[in-house]
Amino acid sequence: MMAKKTSALAGIFDDEPEAPAPAPAPAPVADATPAPQPAVPRRSRRAADTSAPAVPARRSSHPGKKPVLIHIPEDMHRTLRQLSVEEGGEPLTVITERLLRQYLVQRGHTRFAP
Repeated sequence: MMAKKTSALAGIFDDEPEAPAPAPAPAPVADATPAPQPAVPRRSRRAADTSAPAVPARRSSHPGKKPVLIHIPEDMHRTLRQLSVEEGGEPLTVITERLLRQYLVQRGHTRFAP
């Protein structure tokens, strides 16, 4: 007879618990006023965008600018890098920002005009 192989998750779905958890001891009551709870800010979906991080982040090399990941074809990226080097090493981020500004101004968003 073969021994039954047990799963790492086997005990999770048992109907009977292996050992009952000890009940927490009741806290002594000194007076009727509840103890003050430390203020814990609630997180929202926008909390990451609007509030300062709890751990100080590395200082940004581009203050006021948000990093964005864009996908472009590999051959287009290669050509852009080559032109960047030929035109004095202007970073692709600078080229991209300039082109996006031009696009927005053409669409009527004049506040982005240089």
